[in-house]
Amino acid sequence: MTGNLRERRRTNLLTLVVAAGILVAAAAVITAIDIRSSRPELASGAVIPNLEEAISDAQRITVVSTEVSYRIERVERSTGAVWVMRDRGDYPVRSDRVDQLTSGLSHLVRTRRMTNDPAKHERIGVGDPREGGRGVLVQVEDARGALLVNLILGIEPSGGLYARQSGDNQAYAVSGDLPPLRDASTWLDLAPIALSPDALRRVEIMPSEGRAYILARDSVEQAWRIAVPALASNATSAVADTALRLTQIAPTDVQAAPAVQGMVRARLRAHTQTGLMIDGEVIESGGQMWLKLVARAETPEQEAAALEINNRVSAWAYMLRDVEARALTPPLAELIGG
Repeated sequence: MTGNLRERRRTNLLTLVVAAGILVAAAAVITAIDIRSSRPELASGAVIPNLEEAISDAQRITVVSTEVSYRIERVERSTGAVWVMRDRGDYPVRSDRVDQLTSGLSHLVRTRRMTNDPAKHERIGVGDPREGGRGVLVQVEDARGALLVNLILGIEPSGGLYARQSGDNQAYAVSGDLPPLRDASTWLDLAPIALSPDALRRVEIMPSEGRAYILARDSVEQAWRIAVPALASNATSAVADTALRLTQIAPTDVQAAPAVQGMVRARLRAHTQTGLMIDGEVIESGGQMWLKLVARAETPEQEAAALEINNRVSAWAYMLRDVEARALTPPLAELIGG
């Protein structure tokens, strides 16, 4: 009898625990409903439900803002599928940026309901950029042209992130991690050539002003000097900075080389310790300064190395800031006594 009594008590206790759990869960649901009723601005859930799986079929990405517009597309190459920027002569796009965008879009979540009044969209930066608004339109299509993503994002300097579906007035505050969208150059690896400063031994420069000159050093351990014309005490920091500038350039944009035509403002020729020669032309086109590069082998042993460089750079023209273009090929007068 005592054993049966204990068993019944254990059963009753378990029943009470389960019932209590159900009541707690029900209370939580009711509380959440009450909070939602009293805070109708709260929102939750993915901005684009079920996107994580569908985004793997992405074929084209279009970004439009008042500052810039560009198109990215996946194309087949002999080495496999790669992402390229159509507006930059099919220049290769950084795969990590594409991954960051697709992952970020898949994990965007709504945190708060904002305005559905079109007149107030500009306050949170979700105005349609095609109509002069401050928003950033992001569209992602699959191979059939179906839109997987069609969002207008408000990316505020204060760190706020907002979104609405294009064509839908309802905007939301959202949470997520997206790559920079208003600067096309952040999607591109614009370092044209990877040269160590120790690689160079001689640089010939024809600047836009004044006479041509040659910078040289006898070995890596020696200081750079103005070799032609021969000048006394000319191994200055300005001379070394100019000689090595080609190894440090940071272009701001790129275009297919044939698309950039204009007046050649300056030229340079860099010789490496191993027998490579790299020719550069600084061209003024469309009010911007551009750099075109081509590599040549001074010895048969360097032909493969020259070909590798040309496969990467010879098809492109790289935009330089005016100050950088001048620093690459400065007038001789700026180096003397610098």
